[in-house]
This record gives sequence, structure tokens and C-alpha cells, in this order.
Amino acid sequence: MKRRVIAIVFFFLGRGFAACARLDSRVKREIGRWAEGTVVTLRVAPSGPQTSWSVRDGVFRHLGAREVEPTLLVTFKNPEGALPVFLGMKGVLQAFAEHRSTLAGDISLGMSVVRCLHIVEGYLFPAIMTRRILPSPAHREKSVVAAYALTLAVSSAPVFVEGGAA
Repeated sequence: MKRRVIAIVFFFLGRGFAACARLDSRVKREIGRWAEGTVVTLRVAPSGPQTSWSVRDGVFRHLGAREVEPTLLVTFKNPEGALPVFLGMKGVLQAFAEHRSTLAGDISLGMSVVRCLHIVEGYLFPAIMTRRILPSPAHREKSVVAAYALTLAVSSAPVFVEGGAA
């Protein structure tokens, strides 16, 4: 049951990240700094679920749960450690501090992903939850309704590379 709940959250988080890459200038800027071919995966050990995103051919895509070779892998040690994070009861930073998760890959890319996830959570979660789990809840540049609509409609976004077009 816990794995199913996390898989559902990953579906919306994955698509929400792609939606925010279209809506929010800060997410666009962060992703624009990622190298071509970057693949980021969030995984729950020992056997999933997982969700991934990639930057390929100038497009940021939610890859869903398919198996990929990640550039950056964030692994939650078990469903019990992951569930409070993905239900908005604990923040990602707190999960790292409590050793609920590990990071394999470039730490600067990991911090970029965390900054993006904070913004994405700010759009997807109600304000009462984000005040509890985020160090300082991000200002929403667009409406929550726009974010929800795009979350349901898109799974990719163009990447605007810093200093030029994609």
C-alpha cells in the first residue's frame, strides 16, 4: 500500500516538475544549468517505485518509472522513510539530515534538484503544508490552478540554456 501511494505521488511530482519548468522562471533557470544528457532519479529502496527526469535535445522530460541510468540518484532507504516526505509531513532536507535518503552523483546537481523540488512543492502542496516542510516557502510566480492544469496536461518542457536559447 505504501509503495502504491508513493508511486501515485511520484506521478504527480514528476509531471508537476515538468509543469513548473514551463511556469516558473527559477525552475527554468536551474534546469538551464543542467548538462545535456542529465538524468535525475528519485528511488525508494529496495525495489521501487521510482521517478526520473532527463534533459535531452533541449527538452526537460518526466520519464516516469522506467529504468534509466541516472546521472544523479536520490535513494530513500525504505518506504517508511520516504512516505512522510512525499506526503508533505517532512521536508527533503530533513530526510537527508535524518539519513532517510542518500545521494549518488554531483552534489551541486543534487542541490539544484532540491531547490527545484522546493518550488514544485510550493505549487503542488497547500500553503499550510509548505510552511511546515520548507525552510522558506517559495513565492508562486503563477497560479496554483495553472500549475495543476499543466501537471495534468504536460510531461515535458523546453530547456532554456543559460546565456542562450535551447
